[in-house]
Amino acid sequence: LARVVEAYRKFRNTLRYLASNLYDFDPAANRLGPASLQEVDRYILSLYGATAHAGIQAYDSYDYPAIFQRLNQFLTVDLSAFYADVSKDRLYTLAAASPERRSAQTAMYVMAEGLARLLAPILPVTADELWRYLPSAASREPSVHLALFPKDAAAFADAAIDERWTRLRGIRDEVNRALETARQEKIIGTSLQAHVRFTAGGNAAALLTRYEADLPMLFIVSQ
Repeated sequence: LARVVEAYRKFRNTLRYLASNLYDFDPAANRLGPASLQEVDRYILSLYGATAHAGIQAYDSYDYPAIFQRLNQFLTVDLSAFYADVSKDRLYTLAAASPERRSAQTAMYVMAEGLARLLAPILPVTADELWRYLPSAASREPSVHLALFPKDAAAFADAAIDERWTRLRGIRDEVNRALETARQEKIIGTSLQAHVRFTAGGNAAALLTRYEADLPMLFIVSQ
């Protein structure tokens, strides 16, 4: 029971994070098209699309453990521990209507609306509360239990973006280990006090050069 409570708390807190960042988002006016999204947002939507597609297949097979495992992996590891962490600066410090912030909000709206549908059979009350709280509630079914599973989730899949950002997340793990060592040695207090210098060659150097402008956001450092 304790493990179930902890899993539910993580689900609910992550969904609350998505919903709370949509307070000034109107899907009809502010939603961006796929080509206008930041690549990190396209990446998380690609992971969401794969999760939703696998979840729907598992529902068709009545494989409820598989549904929970895929949603748990996505919500706690990909969405909470990674995407929410690297998106906070865009959401909290950039101009309200900036393209970068609207891009993050677009991804969050798509995921929150789709996750409400996917979680409805498992967490009926929480999913319905989320459904009624999301923007433009009047234009959707009055209850998530009258809505269908997301039909277009698989369209978000992008294998090339997945491959590049999986490699970037691997580098991020190495940077986080170095930052944690610096914290323990009292060299820095938070990661934003850090300047990270890379020495790399070959494919790693090409990848880091390509995403040089995104690295401070990815590692949550000053430079």
